[in-house]
Amino acid sequence: MNFMKSIRVPALIIFLAFGCKKEAQKAPGPVKYVKVHRIVEGNEKSKMVFNGRIMEKSNVDLSFRVGGPLVKLPVKQGDYVAAGSLIAAIDKRDYKVQLESSEAQYKQLRGEFERYKELFEAKKIPANTYEKVEAGYLLAKSGFENAQHQYNDTKLTSPTSGYIFKKYVENYQTVGPGQPIVSIIDNSVLEVVVHAAENQLAEINAGKEFLLNISSANLAGVPVSVMNIAEKAGDNGLYEVKFRLPNDQKIAVYPGMTAEISMHYRQTGHGITIPANAVFNRNNLTYVWIYSQTGQKVNKRQVRISSIETGGKIRITEGLKFGETIVAAGVHYLRENQKVQPVIEPSETNVGGLL
Repeated sequence: MNFMKSIRVPALIIFLAFGCKKEAQKAPGPVKYVKVHRIVEGNEKSKMVFNGRIMEKSNVDLSFRVGGPLVKLPVKQGDYVAAGSLIAAIDKRDYKVQLESSEAQYKQLRGEFERYKELFEAKKIPANTYEKVEAGYLLAKSGFENAQHQYNDTKLTSPTSGYIFKKYVENYQTVGPGQPIVSIIDNSVLEVVVHAAENQLAEINAGKEFLLNISSANLAGVPVSVMNIAEKAGDNGLYEVKFRLPNDQKIAVYPGMTAEISMHYRQTGHGITIPANAVFNRNNLTYVWIYSQTGQKVNKRQVRISSIETGGKIRITEGLKFGETIVAAGVHYLRENQKVQPVIEPSETNVGGLL
C-alpha cells in the first residue's frame, strides 16, 4: 500500500508540472508598449535659445579736469544731448586770472628770448647765458598753455550723443577734478549680451539667422547679427556673445531689458539630436535601446553625448545613424532582447501619424 502511494505522488507532480508548462505556453503574458523615435535626417533641425540682457553701446561717467564751484548744470536725468552740448560749467574767475598772469609772463619772456637769440647768433653772448634765457622762456610758454587748458576745461561738453542716465551732483556744488558729474549712455546701437558654452560656439559662428524675442516689449522674431564673441571664457566658464540691434525708434526697447536669442540650425555632421529620455546609464556608460522592427525586440547600444540641447533634447555624436529607431521613453524598465510593441512618435511634418 505504501509502495503504491510512493508511485502516485511523483506521477502527480510530473502531471502538474507538465500541465503548468502547457498553460504557460498558452498565456505568454502582455507585450510591453514603448514609445519609439525614428531618426530621420530631414527632421534634424534643432534650436538653441540664449537668455540675455539689452545693453547700450556705451555708458560713460563725465567729469571735469579741474575743480571749483558749479555755475551751470542745465541737464537733467533722461535728457537727450547731442555731441558737443554743454553739460556743466565751473566758475572760471580764478582760472581767468591765472591765464592772464601766465600770458603776461609768457609774452615778456618771449620778447627777451628773441633779443637774446639775436645776440647769441651774432656771437655777442655765451651759450650758457642763451640757454638759461631759453629755458625760462619755454617754462613760461608751458605755463601759459596749461593755463589756457584749465580755463577751457571749466566747461564740460558731451563727447557723444546720448541720454543723461544719472546726475551725481547739483548746481552750485563745489566739485573736484575727476569727480563724476553725470553719466551718459549712447544707445544709438543696442547690444544683446548672452553667454554660451564652449560646445555651442561652432554653431553660433556658423549660424545665419538669429532672432530676438523680448516679452516685455511684445517683440518676437526680430533679426539680429553677431557683433563679437569673447576670446576667453568668464569666471562661470561661459563665453560672452554680443549681438547688434539697431535702435529703431519705432520699437520700445531700452537698456536693461531681459531678452532671448533663438537660433535654428540643421544637423550636418555635428551629431544627431534625440529625446533626453531615450538615454540611460549603466556602469558609468551611456546607452540607448535600438528597436528592431524585424524581431520586434530591443537591444542596448552605447552612445556618446556631445551636448544638452533645448526642448528636452540631447546631441549624440557616436553610436547612432539616420534611419534607426530608438526607444524614446521608459528605457529603465526594459531588458536585453525584450519583445515590445512600438507606439510611433509622429514627426513635425506627419501630424497625427497618418503618413
